[in-house]
Amino acid sequence: MKNIILGGEVLSNFAPKTKEEEMMAYENQVQNDIQYIAFWKRVQMHLLDFLIIGIPAVLLYRFSLSTSIKINSVFPLIIYWLLFCAYYVFMTVKFGGTPGKLLSKARIVDKNGRFLHIGTASIRYLLTFLYAIIMVLKLKEGIDLKVSSNDINHFISTHEGYFSSIGNFIGIITFVECLIAAFNNKKRTLHDLAAGSYVISHDTFKRMKENAEIRIDLTREDTFISTQND
Repeated sequence: MKNIILGGEVLSNFAPKTKEEEMMAYENQVQNDIQYIAFWKRVQMHLLDFLIIGIPAVLLYRFSLSTSIKINSVFPLIIYWLLFCAYYVFMTVKFGGTPGKLLSKARIVDKNGRFLHIGTASIRYLLTFLYAIIMVLKLKEGIDLKVSSNDINHFISTHEGYFSSIGNFIGIITFVECLIAAFNNKKRTLHDLAAGSYVISHDTFKRMKENAEIRIDLTREDTFISTQND
């Protein structure tokens, strides 16, 4: 008897399948073909983001610091961080990722393969928001101490104080929570777990979109685990 394999299930050529059974087999095939983005691929995406976004962002950050000192107000830095955070949320909601992820053919999605909403995307970048608040408070401290525009960046980077300790703690949490992606089968970080998000390959995203009538659920533990490192 000749058999064929579909979605990991052996089907006999002589065993007729009902429409419902064929649909279930096809659903399992799509479900089992999900590819998650592995840790080192994520490192590559972050490096691309640094080259594309990071350098202009650093220049704008320095300009906002200098301007804040000159006008004796934290307002320019607040505007900078609002734009910075809004950019990440917008890219995630509208396109499913930052330029580094898009160029690396990865997408950030919810459990059903859809782009995140503003609320869930904001949760995903919550640590960035908290870090932004700490930076603004450190600038306020520098302004109160009459730090010059030439020294303010060094002051924020090296000054020891209450806000610096919190900022350092957030940095440690960020590092540790990203490492978690290397030790779970679906390659999720803490911010993925908090937002209910997954980082999958663009090919997987396309297949899920093309098969929208099938209820694919990335939370299923029986999903075949495949990771993309290339």
